[in-house]
Amino acid sequence: MNRLADKLTIEMIPDGIWRTVAEEIGVDNLLKLAELVGGANIYIPKAESFVRPVLYEKIKEEYNGYTAPQLSRRYGVTERWIRQICGNDFPGQVELLDYLAELENSRK
Repeated sequence: MNRLADKLTIEMIPDGIWRTVAEEIGVDNLLKLAELVGGANIYIPKAESFVRPVLYEKIKEEYNGYTAPQLSRRYGVTERWIRQICGNDFPGQVELLDYLAELENSRK
C-alpha cells in the first residue's frame, strides 16, 4: 500500500472536502489521517475549541477582581463566564465594607 500511496497526487483525489483537506494539509498528512481514523464517524471540533485553554489562561492573567466587564467585551464572553474561569475569590480583593472601613481609617 505504501508504494501506491507514494504515487497519489492531489489531482487524483475527487473534488470535494477531501481534496480541499489535501490541499491544506498535503496528501501525505491526508493519508496519515485516513490511517488513523479511516472508516470511523468522527466529529472534528472548531479550532476555537482547541485554543480555548489559551484564552482562559490569558483571561486569568489579566483578571484582577475588577476587570470582568472589560475582559468580557475584549474576549466576547460574559462577565459571569469570566468569574467562573477566574473564581470569585481573587487574592487582594477586599469586601466593600472592609474597603470602606480602611478608607475611613486612612482619612483620620
